[in-house]
Amino acid sequence: MSRKTKAARRRLNNPVYRFCSGVNLFVFPSPICRACRHLHDWAKRRGKVTGPSSIINKLARISGSFLMALVSALVAGVTQAEENNIQWREWQPTAFAEAKQSGKLIFVDVGMEGCTACRRMDEITLTHPVVVELLNANFVPIQVDSEARPDVGDRYSDWAWPALIFMAPDATQVLALRGNRLPRNFIPILKGLVTALADGSLSPDSTAPLASPVAPITTELTLLRKQVRSQMDRRLNETLGSWRANGMGATAGGRLLHLMFRAHMFDNAELRRIGLRTADGYLKLLDPVWGGVFQAYFERSKGPPAIIPEKRISGQAHAMRVFAEAYQLTRDVRYLNGIKAVDAYLQDWMAAPDGTYFTSQEDAAPKLTERIGTKEYWAFPTNHERRQFGIPPIDHAVYTDKNAEVIRAYVHAYEATGDANYLGVARKAADTLLQQRQTNDGWMLQALESDRVRADLRMRRHLVEPRPYLSAQAWFGSALLSLYGATGEVYWLENAERIAKAMRSEFEDPDLGGFYASPPDSLGGFVLPRKPVELNARAAHFLYDLAVYTGNEGYSAIPERTIRAIALPEAVRREGKVTAELGLVLEKMYGGYVEFSIVGDRKDARARALFAESRASYHPRKLVHYEKPGRYPEREVPALYICNPDFCTVPILKPHEVAKHLDGFRGPARSS
Repeated sequence: MSRKTKAARRRLNNPVYRFCSGVNLFVFPSPICRACRHLHDWAKRRGKVTGPSSIINKLARISGSFLMALVSALVAGVTQAEENNIQWREWQPTAFAEAKQSGKLIFVDVGMEGCTACRRMDEITLTHPVVVELLNANFVPIQVDSEARPDVGDRYSDWAWPALIFMAPDATQVLALRGNRLPRNFIPILKGLVTALADGSLSPDSTAPLASPVAPITTELTLLRKQVRSQMDRRLNETLGSWRANGMGATAGGRLLHLMFRAHMFDNAELRRIGLRTADGYLKLLDPVWGGVFQAYFERSKGPPAIIPEKRISGQAHAMRVFAEAYQLTRDVRYLNGIKAVDAYLQDWMAAPDGTYFTSQEDAAPKLTERIGTKEYWAFPTNHERRQFGIPPIDHAVYTDKNAEVIRAYVHAYEATGDANYLGVARKAADTLLQQRQTNDGWMLQALESDRVRADLRMRRHLVEPRPYLSAQAWFGSALLSLYGATGEVYWLENAERIAKAMRSEFEDPDLGGFYASPPDSLGGFVLPRKPVELNARAAHFLYDLAVYTGNEGYSAIPERTIRAIALPEAVRREGKVTAELGLVLEKMYGGYVEFSIVGDRKDARARALFAESRASYHPRKLVHYEKPGRYPEREVPALYICNPDFCTVPILKPHEVAKHLDGFRGPARSS
């Protein structure tokens, strides 16, 4: 019997699910069963059932009086089931205060929707009666969606997913586990921690997330850049172009771009070949039926690769950027088809009506059997065969930071292919997010509530709070600058600068530099605030580009100050291979920007031709924009100037002249 089948049978111990299955099989069509499941999720989110009348009235609105009569008998069973659930708290000061006051341990379950291991933990282990009893009696249990709360997600990303974190009553971490545990393994751990608390033998966990550095680093950034290169290169499988021993993960795109950045700057053909092997590995991740990439694959000694068939939009964004990079370098149609396959999946399955994108799709379809499990389902060669067993659930949450990654990927695809449809997709998503989520203070909300999310059967509550997160600002600000560089439209630049100002106001440490993941007083002193390495690197990169685009010297010193505030050698070492953002910004700061300034009226066809040629030209450090006369003289005809921190070209008047000048900007600038 498959694990999914076993999990489904355990779920039937819940009276609502048991009833729904019976109704679905013998009386009603499947929407009625889904209504019962939504009712159960509705009750679970609230932690209790308010009484038979409230449930019956809700069902009456869904299904009519006949179902009402049948469900009445279940109310007592639902109430009992809810009482037997883990009494989850939110990651809030009140939960930590409760633990401190009661002297209870703290258990934090961090994961995400669409994560198979998280769902197994949720369905098998966290419903086990002994686990439920132990957690409710001896712990303050906190459950966190890592994507709704990216600050907490980053804090525990080393143990992803699920990350199972245990703390003493004073919030000192004493143990962290990576991945799901079965009840037979988990129960002894819980009992051991309870005993250790009672006898005073708990000790701090040496692997706990590092606190923010108390002083900036003073070493040369070239040494830090060397450390980051070395860390990623040591883990690089040159044969596969992967950072795994025997396969490829869908989120290696940043590391590929870092590889190509170096390959271009030093004209290193071997690095370029390895990078193209990475792109070939991504081709193996493609779903041949619906498009999009799976989360990972692993080579086997015999037979085809084994896949992890979850699909997440972050992985789709990485894949599209990898294919765009490879296509721009080679014009190999395989990579163009890869772009198209990812786009097809995003548009067919993950696109919301307003142009934004849902978060993930699970691996398991709802009608799998003992004979047809997950492996067999995804091996079906046709859409029709898959649909006979249903569609794997989609998490309909729309997160700003994840959508920003998708926007940047579509812009990259547009620059590589010239297909204006990709630019249109990016524009629509970005404009929707700006209109719906930018606050009066300038910062972006991470999520909004929606009817589709409320209808999802979620493991974790979809938490929507008017709280700023660094992740949303750094990624979305970068996405807006990508759109500015691709279009020259000042609208995107102005909004990017507004976000940058809000980001500094909400998150920046005015004394030491660097940015906190969320406002530093948000946990009331129970958990020390952190300045996450990769998010700070993305923020630094955003502000570096913004300084070049705006010419505002007020931004110029912030990127280096930010890096120095967060990049302790131990903190960077812990990041391991997950240092692509830090690597990219260090390479750009080392190599120096390459700025394409088109001086002339953008309504002039000659200026637009120079802009289009600049946009289509390949250079990893390029920043393209229109510029008014002033820094450069006004001429009778539009002119392009290519500059780095060392020098500028003579005025370039014809698009075909761009290429012969550009190669002189390949290497690093001497004064950067």
